[in-house]
Amino acid sequence: MSRIVFTSSIFAVALLLFTGCAPKVSKITLGDYYPKVYASNTKSILVLPAKNTTTSVDATDHFRYTITKPLAEKGYYVYPVHLVDSFFKSENLSDTNIIHSIPVSKLKDIFAPDAILYVDINAWDTGYTVMDSHVDVGLSFSLIDAKTEEELWQSNAYAYSYEGLDGNNGLAGLIISAITTALNTATDYTKLAGVANNAGVSLLPAGRYNPLYKKDKDLALTFLDIAKLDGSRLYVDEYFIYGNKQEGKVALTINRRAKGYFAFPVTDMNWFAHNGYSNYYITQEIKGKKYLRNRFFLYENNRPFLLAEGKKVFVQTETDGTIPFSEEGGRFYFNIEKIIELKSPESKS
Repeated sequence: MSRIVFTSSIFAVALLLFTGCAPKVSKITLGDYYPKVYASNTKSILVLPAKNTTTSVDATDHFRYTITKPLAEKGYYVYPVHLVDSFFKSENLSDTNIIHSIPVSKLKDIFAPDAILYVDINAWDTGYTVMDSHVDVGLSFSLIDAKTEEELWQSNAYAYSYEGLDGNNGLAGLIISAITTALNTATDYTKLAGVANNAGVSLLPAGRYNPLYKKDKDLALTFLDIAKLDGSRLYVDEYFIYGNKQEGKVALTINRRAKGYFAFPVTDMNWFAHNGYSNYYITQEIKGKKYLRNRFFLYENNRPFLLAEGKKVFVQTETDGTIPFSEEGGRFYFNIEKIIELKSPESKS
């Protein structure tokens, strides 16, 4: 039976096993993490058809079928996607590039939402080998305030399905695996898209129609310190970029090559050890403009940052959005643009 697994908790254990030492953590409240969401008082969200940059012609539909539920469960009114799609169709608008370029003010006049959700599908890939098969899904989210046109919230999510041998079963196992791989064309893509959508909005603050509305502002979040400060520079270790070398192309989990459906938001280090996404950068189109974003970083106001020692550490970028770095002794160093001190949740009254 397929399983849905969010790997943030098990990866802390796995990292301990991998590095041989207890990882340091940063603590932050959800209110400090996404302050603009709380200031906006967003109640309703218009979800635009996702821009699909992959070769899968059905990816957009799978996304649309599964995005409403996690947003509604968060407490937001979501404009019915079939009605939204019908409107665009009645206006002869089927190209998502054109839809994403419609001015926010125009969308606000038509639908009157509090916020607009832009989504790019940047991975929807299927891979087969004699030993296994897998499907990878990658999504990028950007929530825009319909009144101010500022970005309130941004998130990336990655999900995959895996089917293959659990161990070394000899020639018979290879034959069985080959047959299983050949027959593994019935992946539930809608379910997989739902896993990615759930992961993507997992840390979105609760909306007006959720009992936790405004109450989750002081919710304490704990993140592994995957980045470290070294004077005027920020650095990450080699495994941050290349993932767990012992497992190769299979994401690091306690069950190793566990079958089923898995997902991890950007706040989870497991995404670095993913079995795909060799391209560090993804292009996200918001309000008709394209933004280059590095999948290893979090973003605020289109500026990349990582959490380190209880601080938001923003790094310098080139004019095209790329992030310059230098490599020294297995570490990757980034120049710091600014540091925002964060109060530990324990110190707040």
